[in-house]
Amino acid sequence: MGPAVQLAQCGELGRGGRLEHSQRIRHGQLPAGLGHRVRHRHPGKQAGEGELAAARRIQLGLLPLPRALFSAETRFGLDALLEPARTVGGDFYDCFMIDQHRLFFVVGDVSGKGLPASLFMALAKALIKSIALRTENPDPGAMLVRANAEVGRDNTESLFVTVFAGLLDTRTGNLAFCNAGHAAPLACAPEGAPEIVEHAGGPPLCVIEGFEYPSAHRSLIRGEWLCVVTDGVTEAMNPNGEFYGAARLMELLERHRSEAPAAIIAAVAEDVRRFAGTAEQSDDLTLLCVRWNGAPGGGLAPKDDDLLDETIEITVR
Repeated sequence: MGPAVQLAQCGELGRGGRLEHSQRIRHGQLPAGLGHRVRHRHPGKQAGEGELAAARRIQLGLLPLPRALFSAETRFGLDALLEPARTVGGDFYDCFMIDQHRLFFVVGDVSGKGLPASLFMALAKALIKSIALRTENPDPGAMLVRANAEVGRDNTESLFVTVFAGLLDTRTGNLAFCNAGHAAPLACAPEGAPEIVEHAGGPPLCVIEGFEYPSAHRSLIRGEWLCVVTDGVTEAMNPNGEFYGAARLMELLERHRSEAPAAIIAAVAEDVRRFAGTAEQSDDLTLLCVRWNGAPGGGLAPKDDDLLDETIEITVR
């Protein structure tokens, strides 16, 4: 049988030509050769989907669960949420105690999406945590200087990551922080209105080699909270192509200013979903909210001299 006859039998080429070929496919009558190829593609596709699902579980498993981690904590409240736009994404957060009194937290957003961003996210998160735990004199700016060098060392894809890092002294409410190209967080006192916490910290990590990131400081009062989000919140789009926006976020946070971090996170996430409606999620959505509940025992926050005396006493003992 010649090549022309084989083509005619397979695709009904001739008087029917491509039209008959398309009609047979629509009715489930695949030519033998084509059907064989299609059937053998399905296992590979299913395996790929299974691997992506596993990657999603692993990535989300890297994130701490603040409610469980700090369930017995009375000095502060903290909650966080991450919803990837795809199976895996490039956003991350972390929170942990670096010693008995100081809480470190960080929110990051890697450029790009999908698997490359998710791998870079895992690298950045792990290195930042390692640096925070190894630093003798913790300072968010100094930590990001080291992170900038270590994360960028093997950055073959030229990715970058925006980062907001904070260090809360649970005895005083003193918050040291550094913003590396991230969206400015919002803070709100119990009787006040949400305000933007501006800080010209510097560019995202892996953009300028050797950049010296400065730290800034803010004294939280009892009940004051700080909310950090990624641009997946403010740049969420509805079916009309409109952005959620910072103004709507501010209005929502003002209505929920007296609530606990978990309730604030839930309210923002629900409002973003309601706004987006049927529109496809275009970017990872991440939020972290921390509130200082006041000095231990309900008394006044200790003065810096008292903390110094305590440190000296511990050292002498």
